[in-house]
Amino acid sequence: MTVPTLLERFAGQVAARPESVALRHAGTSLTYGELDGWSGRLAAQLVAKGVGPDSLVALAARRGPAAIAGVLAVLKTGAAYLGLDPATPVRRQRRMVEETGPDCLLAEPGLDQFPTLDAARVTLAPASSGPLHQAPGRVPGEDGDGDALFHIVYTSGTTGNPKGVRIGTRSVRGRLEWMWRDHPFPPDAVLAVQKSPALVASPWEMLGGLLMGVPSVVLTDDEVLDPELFAAVVAKERITHLFLTPHLLDGLLSQSAKFADEHQPVLVTTGADTLPVAMARRFHAVWPRATLLNLYGMTETASNVAAYDTSSLPADAERVPVGTPVAGALLSVRDRHGRRLPPGVTGEVWVAGPPVALGYVGGDDEDAFRTDDRGVRHYRTGDRGRLLPDGALELTGRTDHQVKIRGYRVELEEIESVLRKAPDVTDAGAYVDTDGDEPRLVACVVYDDQPGGDTLRAYLRDRLPDYMLPARIQKVARLPLGANGKLDRAALRTLVTETGQERAVRFAPADADEAAVAALWEELLGTAPGTADENFFDAGGHSLLAVRLANRLSATAGRRIPLRRILAAPTVTGVATLLRTARQGEEA
Repeated sequence: MTVPTLLERFAGQVAARPESVALRHAGTSLTYGELDGWSGRLAAQLVAKGVGPDSLVALAARRGPAAIAGVLAVLKTGAAYLGLDPATPVRRQRRMVEETGPDCLLAEPGLDQFPTLDAARVTLAPASSGPLHQAPGRVPGEDGDGDALFHIVYTSGTTGNPKGVRIGTRSVRGRLEWMWRDHPFPPDAVLAVQKSPALVASPWEMLGGLLMGVPSVVLTDDEVLDPELFAAVVAKERITHLFLTPHLLDGLLSQSAKFADEHQPVLVTTGADTLPVAMARRFHAVWPRATLLNLYGMTETASNVAAYDTSSLPADAERVPVGTPVAGALLSVRDRHGRRLPPGVTGEVWVAGPPVALGYVGGDDEDAFRTDDRGVRHYRTGDRGRLLPDGALELTGRTDHQVKIRGYRVELEEIESVLRKAPDVTDAGAYVDTDGDEPRLVACVVYDDQPGGDTLRAYLRDRLPDYMLPARIQKVARLPLGANGKLDRAALRTLVTETGQERAVRFAPADADEAAVAALWEELLGTAPGTADENFFDAGGHSLLAVRLANRLSATAGRRIPLRRILAAPTVTGVATLLRTARQGEEA
């Protein structure tokens, strides 16, 4: 029996339930028939511009129904897509576009930021009239050898630039079919969509429920960032299936008392970062009937290649395993010569099988993708791990300097490379400070002439995504080197600790509200504000820390202070004004 393709599954749902809700977002809904018409008209416009099999479409879209309509439209033409997240610095997006050379740009209004791109344009907006493209049920490559490209995803690279990973259609389809087969949706299931279409894990959220007749709720930016709003939408929409990073899971658990009796999730999967044992146990204490899977994977393996049901976690566990292979993956642990190691021995994790990506854009695959003496192609993950007696894989660290920040992969070498290109910076080093509640990036720079801290941060913000921005930038006279002439990161950490952070001016609060804000500022960022108009984000803050700031301020004021208000006025003075207004019982 032939397994239906992705397009055939969607067409089947459209035929069976044209008036049923496919997507919900911010109080609006879209039926299967409406989504099919929208994506079909977009596909017709793309085809009219010459898009077809072997084409690449740059998809510039925010998280929302338009992004999903755009992905479906691209699939209907037989093309592949490059997801472009508007939260990514424009310079970085332009590099991706320049490197991949898309044939067409499908962009939401206001997101075409590529004036030099010589490619056709189609506007990603609702289309209620116009010709419909009759997509073939089976597109080239989906039933073949897996060489057809599905999408390109960019991730942090050790060379100083992000690197694009070419992911095949068969890999994506295998990931979807594994979940459908091993964890089928129960009646009344509802799936949450909270990932950017530029991320490797996004196809599961965008298509996983949609192609099985399960309504999908596309979260807004505020709902993703704010745990209180996140929990509220999970309860209101009765969402049963979520794919979360440990950070998002922690935020959801912090709000669980508000809806645990009313509604419980059915399946929660977590990945992209280490799942603490305590968090897994807390999850099962709060939602004893729910399943929590700890997933393992990376961009080069089309998201996930292993899964572990945390209900099996031993009482004496020190780590949560990442589990056993899924989606046809083959996992092995090897020494530095590529020889297999027996269970219990730590080595580098290698992955083979259908999930492995087609390679990097530009073909620089030699170090990461290896073909063994049996002719089997593997991806060397750089993760250190060991196989447990029950066959589950446990991770123990890294073989390189890659780290995870808020669920995102970060190569420290890329941050260092960008810093070295900044005006007046002659050298730079970076490490991760793990002493606090969450990992924090620390950058050390050697200057010829020291520019202002705000100037350097502005330079970085224009080139690096939010999660790669250092929480702290420290000037040092020179970088410590090891015997091999390379940066000694352990010594760098010691140097920064001894040097401390210097401030020419210490902020003097004007009143109790500014003092309260300054105290929280120092608690969250590790240093007090220097001036009343210092920007929280220029001082090393990021979206998750802003959420914590909003929650602490709300507790202090006894009244909710919306995150969006803080984002609109992220200075000491601005935040203190919000606190003062909330104390007085007015709307913040």
